[in-house]
Amino acid sequence: MVSEEDLIRTVSEAFAQGWRQVKLYFMCGLPTEEDDDVLQIADMAHNVIRAGRAASGRNDVRCTISIGGFVPKPHTPFQWAAQAHPDVVDSRLRKLRDKVNSNRKLGRNVGMRYHDGEPSLIEGLLARGDRRVGRVIERVWREGGRFDGWSEHFSYPRWVDASAAELEPLGVSLEWFTTRERDRDEVLPWDHLDSGLERDWLWDDWQDALAGREQDDCRWTPCFDCGVCPATGTDIEVGPSGTTLLPLTVVNPIRGNAGTGG
Repeated sequence: MVSEEDLIRTVSEAFAQGWRQVKLYFMCGLPTEEDDDVLQIADMAHNVIRAGRAASGRNDVRCTISIGGFVPKPHTPFQWAAQAHPDVVDSRLRKLRDKVNSNRKLGRNVGMRYHDGEPSLIEGLLARGDRRVGRVIERVWREGGRFDGWSEHFSYPRWVDASAAELEPLGVSLEWFTTRERDRDEVLPWDHLDSGLERDWLWDDWQDALAGREQDDCRWTPCFDCGVCPATGTDIEVGPSGTTLLPLTVVNPIRGNAGTGG
């Protein structure tokens, strides 16, 4: 719920105070995303450069856009979402790069860093896979997979081949775990684990996301009854240690300064 006007105002102040570079973070492959949504990142980056030049009076200001492939995760409203195929993600990133460079005067001051779609798909397999994916991990390891988090060691074909060999005889596939949308009644591999958040609340939030409805920050609004806040009587513990987390108390900045003299 931060508008582009908020962003431009903030970076303008930073550039006016002497900063010469800002870095903006985005995701590609979000649910309901279209090509134009990603291309607007280029427009925003160009506007940041314009604002920076105007605020600083210099032409050497820079903006770096860093883009990661979106990976749906368990215990979030997006646990039911279909992950974008690598071909879709990579195509949108190529179009974005072309759009950034289409304006040479502004584009030369914009840097672009991104993650290819293929590693993100394998991350999605590991994020939402069930115990059958253990066979894939072991096969990749036995076939030489090491340090796959580093791009120079990552082999997408090795993961695809291992998934086909180990999952398809069991009636599932790499795509079944990643690019397929789940329905509300499907039993998910992590449903037996309690993260505190109510499943119905997550589903309602997922529907709000699909409809483009914004969710207020519950620190400043009435409780949404998500099930995880200590205010609802939930005792959250860290691992097996039995240590409870620090209480999540809201500090009203206005009230907090009311008693100070000056």
